[in-house]
Amino acid sequence: MNIKELAACLNLSTATVSKALNNKSDISSHTRKKVREAAEKLGYRPNASAKHLRSGKVGVVALLLPVADDGNIHTASFFMAIARGLQASLKESAIDPVIHISTDRESERLLLRKIVEQNRADAIILTDTRIEDERILLLDELQFPFVTMGQSRTLGGSFNWVDFHHEEMGRQCVRAALDSGARRIAIATLGPESMHGHQFLAGCLEALAEQGIHQPDGLIFYGTVAESSGEEAARQFMRQPEQPDFVIFINDFLQMGASHYLASLPACPLNEKNMLCATASSDFSARVMSSSCLFTVNHEEVGRQLGRAVLRVTQQESAVESVLLTLPVKR
Repeated sequence: MNIKELAACLNLSTATVSKALNNKSDISSHTRKKVREAAEKLGYRPNASAKHLRSGKVGVVALLLPVADDGNIHTASFFMAIARGLQASLKESAIDPVIHISTDRESERLLLRKIVEQNRADAIILTDTRIEDERILLLDELQFPFVTMGQSRTLGGSFNWVDFHHEEMGRQCVRAALDSGARRIAIATLGPESMHGHQFLAGCLEALAEQGIHQPDGLIFYGTVAESSGEEAARQFMRQPEQPDFVIFINDFLQMGASHYLASLPACPLNEKNMLCATASSDFSARVMSSSCLFTVNHEEVGRQLGRAVLRVTQQESAVESVLLTLPVKR
């Protein structure tokens, strides 16, 4: 059924039906309700191609995965799971997510400009946000709609974002370690530019301070999402004059790398019983180390929230609405 046939069934003009379906203010709420109910009952679906031609939109949102350096390519499955929820939430609006990945920051910057200048998308989703993020400044300067998965201090944080409560995750990881009897706790986070790595560490240090525990610099490691980085963290911790009795990792890749290295040491005091990580970064690692992860990620819900944010910015809503998700503790 097309819009002319729907209008004929309702004995209304196509212009009135179009305005009602597009929620125009010069149509009464009664007429809007009548048209929408009839459209649902009769199975009317708008012509997506014609709609996008009229609006000048291309019906695409560009999802930029983290830059694929230092092994970050392994997190692709994490974002693919999120993309499923994103696609489901945008299906009714005929917007499709297209995934992009860059090998370094310079190619990522060029990709952003190409997407904007060549009108390849109606909005961009940035991931792996930084404390001070030049990508956010660029898109703001170009006045191009964007959403981020993650927070940033850039623009005072006043933009549409969806994020996990990393500070609370850090606090709960430390509390779990303390409850197990640990007192000298090492922390492997991301950084130093990573916003969620910074937030996670802040939560960890706050929970330690509550117990009067001072964290030596040698027991804090700033890494990347890679097993090799986890090995570097373990080497640093084991070189300390007083070795840790527990290690907290922000993600499972760091923990896997550390575990492999520590297992090669003779009489190492650290094993899986005194190590944990906040979340799993891929399907593979989730199966390998599921018992070590403290939190469960609902990828579909993250994707849905990102989809709602995309609809807000593509519909030129001026209000900024940010969503902070608290992850459930695994039981």
